[in-house]
Amino acid sequence: MRVVVVGGGVAGLAAASEAQSLGAEVSLLERSESYLPPKSGWPSLLSGEAQPSLSERPEYEHGEFSRMGSLVEEVDVAERTAKTSTGPVEYDSIVIATGSAYADPSFRGSGKKNVFIMKGYPDYLRLAKEVRGFARVCVTGGGPLSLSIAEKVSSLGARVLLLSPTGLLGHLSEVIRREVERRAKEAGLVLLRSPLDGVAGVERVEAIVASGSVHASEALIFLPAPRPNLPRLAVELGTSGGILVDERMSSSSPAVYAAGDCAEARLGPTFSTPMMYQSAARAMGMVAGANAAGGSAVARLASAVSHTFFGYEVCYGGLSPPEGTRLGVRLVEVSTPARGDGLFCSILFDRASTEIRGIQVAGRGASSYEDAISLIISNGMTLPDLAYQESSFGPLSPTDLSPIALAAKTGLLMRKQS
Repeated sequence: MRVVVVGGGVAGLAAASEAQSLGAEVSLLERSESYLPPKSGWPSLLSGEAQPSLSERPEYEHGEFSRMGSLVEEVDVAERTAKTSTGPVEYDSIVIATGSAYADPSFRGSGKKNVFIMKGYPDYLRLAKEVRGFARVCVTGGGPLSLSIAEKVSSLGARVLLLSPTGLLGHLSEVIRREVERRAKEAGLVLLRSPLDGVAGVERVEAIVASGSVHASEALIFLPAPRPNLPRLAVELGTSGGILVDERMSSSSPAVYAAGDCAEARLGPTFSTPMMYQSAARAMGMVAGANAAGGSAVARLASAVSHTFFGYEVCYGGLSPPEGTRLGVRLVEVSTPARGDGLFCSILFDRASTEIRGIQVAGRGASSYEDAISLIISNGMTLPDLAYQESSFGPLSPTDLSPIALAAKTGLLMRKQS
């Protein structure tokens, strides 16, 4: 079985390793000349917590199947051939794991000096060299990555303005958002819920303009929205332009699988979404690689992820309320107040079936719940499953129920009373 994997990121390496472990003859085609560190660690370059270096992958991860510097321009699904910059490569099955790309910005003044468009690893290296020379910096975006970058830049002593047109971490519970915002403001960040209009200055950034207001700034860090990055091939695409896949990571074309940022999971009859989290990318890659090698694996994705913002741990997975609305699922949110250790939990469940569709935990130790959140959501557990789960009990164990179990019991009580 000849398996070709296109892309050497988290999803591609997972697919190649899994297919090889099942006995397939694997070729991994990666356009870069070397592997890059995972994206989640790139902001740490700015504060010096991480040092610039090309990733050294363990031998067992890529074996001898990697072909570096091979750009796949087109996949002929009829002939089962990948057309690359170094010649055609035939396959029996193929996994597309080409990640995401970024559109060029169109705001006024985008070409001025000290405008940093964060598209890839070289942009983080450039910013890391120059960022310590700025006293005022503006960062755009409302997602976790922009908040992490703003925190790193602020820790260097710069006054940071964070523009977030849709609000900071809008997919999270209001309690969590308020705490993150409180900590961000205490650290000196200025949060502004406004879109970026443009950059003012003669040759370099002197100010940014947002919603008609002018704010002094010496640099702009702009995070463009990612979009699926694909070679030319005949497959059905999702609503965001990624390859539409089922739970086996199969596309609409025979023997073509997709994983990672370039794939979209079907969540409803008319709704699909890219799963742009490294945890999901790895799981998708493993499933795609297994099935490309003749297996029968299934991905049950929860996209569980954890972050630490200004010393505050946040862990979440599953659907957010807006996603539930798009799917036509009536989600009910129930939460437990912060315990003595500051741990807060919010659960989103389907009112009709009580199935858990989303979980958010925040506070000290929240990141330790990431695997539990993934298992709960991916296995379709319900409020009763969680409320009456067995938990540790002994001389050295805490006797309190977990915050997730407490939230589930609260949800059952609320449902009974309504």
